[in-house]
Amino acid sequence: MSKPIEVRSHVSRDFLQNAAYFNTMPKVVWEYVSNSVDNAKPNQMVNVEVRISERRVVISDDASGMSRGQLADFFQMHGENVRRSRGERVRGRYGTGKCAAFGIADTLRVETYQNGILNSVELTRQDIERSRSGNPFTVKDIHVDKPTTQKDGTTILISGINVRNLDRPSTIAYVERHLGRQLTKHNVVINDHVCEYQEPVSYMERRFSPPTSIASTIGNLELVVKVSPTPLDKERAGIDILSFGNWHDTYSGDIETDLAKRVFGYVDMRALEEKADSEKIPPFDNTRNMTLNKSNPMVVTLLGWVDQCLHDVARELEREEKDRRATEEAKRLTRQARELAQILNDDFRRLRLELEKIRRATRLKQGDEIGDIVPGEGDIDTEYRLGGAEHGEGTRGDSSGPGEEDRPGPSLLEGSAKGGPSAVKERSQKRSTFEVDYRKEQEQSPRSHYEKEIWTIVMNLDHPQLVRAAQQGGIDGKAFREMSQEIAFVEYALALCNERLERDPFYESGDMMMDIRETINRVSRIA
Repeated sequence: MSKPIEVRSHVSRDFLQNAAYFNTMPKVVWEYVSNSVDNAKPNQMVNVEVRISERRVVISDDASGMSRGQLADFFQMHGENVRRSRGERVRGRYGTGKCAAFGIADTLRVETYQNGILNSVELTRQDIERSRSGNPFTVKDIHVDKPTTQKDGTTILISGINVRNLDRPSTIAYVERHLGRQLTKHNVVINDHVCEYQEPVSYMERRFSPPTSIASTIGNLELVVKVSPTPLDKERAGIDILSFGNWHDTYSGDIETDLAKRVFGYVDMRALEEKADSEKIPPFDNTRNMTLNKSNPMVVTLLGWVDQCLHDVARELEREEKDRRATEEAKRLTRQARELAQILNDDFRRLRLELEKIRRATRLKQGDEIGDIVPGEGDIDTEYRLGGAEHGEGTRGDSSGPGEEDRPGPSLLEGSAKGGPSAVKERSQKRSTFEVDYRKEQEQSPRSHYEKEIWTIVMNLDHPQLVRAAQQGGIDGKAFREMSQEIAFVEYALALCNERLERDPFYESGDMMMDIRETINRVSRIA
């Protein structure tokens, strides 16, 4: 009788393949920090300290620690989480986290203390790769059941770092977002920064419960949707998908308005944990990309319902914004915003032309042709395409005379179109224009901000400085207008520096300060 065919795994390849999913510092640190939190003693806070340097990463905690036997279980790939097997609700599921260090480094050392006993081991990439046969490989013992006076806890030492970007700020943001509300129960410090759970400021909150037809699949739960008055960074925007308080994914839906950057909230779906083992298609993605499996029927139903709720909120906000802009005050603010935008765009146009003159003079000295290949007449492939409508007369009707503002002219956009050699013209240099907008964004929000994607400077009408200026003479008064100018000019100067910073890696802080001062002086004289 022939020998039965067995399913086997090449252990070293399997180990390193799983490690490849942990390809950034945030993912690695998050994995070990969350392990510390999962290993908390009953009803006790865990203190975790993380140190990230060019040479190594150290994660230390005062949790339960591990015995020799538990340490052996820790290095078992794809084993069931011990605490989960006891019915506890913890984040870990697949037992692959021990390989995380090898996504960014070459050596992992684990030192763990429990009940006055120290056990420590070390594993290197060389040890793993040496096991070419595919058989299990040995973890090197440093200390075995050594008596100690050290309190319970575990220290992870990761050395031989092989990534250039240590990404400390992103690591802090990643841990703060993913641990979320658990940070109110535990203490995590990364390079002397105390991680905190900080919910963004909101001015609207809506709560939704699924209809019976949907609740039969995802359970009776509540979706909380909040709207921030200002755009949020990617680590804070979106709806957190939780299960028994453990974070599993963040979803922003397919809304295309600016609501996608301002909406946040949460939904706690217990069925994800309760039914996970009985589902043919698992709801959790084990590739460490921290997302749910969108092939799972429960997940598809949940996200589809969340998307409907977000669209309901978007429609409500659109109606409110339409009503706001119809008011007389909004119309007056719009006129002021256009006047400010005109000053900024006149300056920006002149600035672009000056830079073009310098560029053309430099090319002429080098013997280059000074004609540009621009879209329009011709059959040569260009690197641009024309955007916008043709420039008009700025008039309305037969007898109305000049209009309130020029119509936007054509602008060069990134893309491709047919064209030919042409002298550089002012209108072909205009890639976009700045806009100014007034919004009510609550007192706690910043005085102003710049939305880069739409080239818009936003001023917060609820900020105390603008409120006081409006009280002194109304929105048409001198105090309000001068305050608006000062805010717009500062944001414009900062925006220009940020644009240059993205294009010039050698742009120094001293040059930036001089450019900010010069820009503010220049546009304020124009005003």
